[in-house]
Amino acid sequence: MFHIHNELFHRNESCTFACNDQLFIQMRDNTTSCTLCLGSNYNGLKHLKQAENELNSLFPGMEWGEILQTEPENMPNSSPFFNRAARLKTSLNKEQLIGILKQIEQIHGRNSEKKEMGIIPLDIDLLFYGKETVKSDDINKHYVKECLNTLPQEIP
Repeated sequence: MFHIHNELFHRNESCTFACNDQLFIQMRDNTTSCTLCLGSNYNGLKHLKQAENELNSLFPGMEWGEILQTEPENMPNSSPFFNRAARLKTSLNKEQLIGILKQIEQIHGRNSEKKEMGIIPLDIDLLFYGKETVKSDDINKHYVKECLNTLPQEIP
């Protein structure tokens, strides 16, 4: 089972904890559509598939694009990346969602030491939170555009 531990969610109306601190996110009518881009250059397929399972358990109904192999950009490690875009709907605010994504990265071994060496077990970037562009630099990167093009068309 996948667990998220964060004090913030004990006080949030949109989330409840069941036994053993397993997080269940309750969907509401006032959800926001969010777009992510995931990447890994270290056991990439394994980390992307595990992240898919973890995110699907937290955000039922996610939409997933294809997994693409891409060349690294400005990285000290020349290992190729596996990248993928995804879309979810949530009633969490942007900061809460980013907090969950960062926790998932850390669970997969992401830390500053590995990042300096160019080893990225898992990177999850929030590109769009509703109509807000969160990662404006990233959306213009070639591999991000390719990944976004594999997502199913969003129905408003």
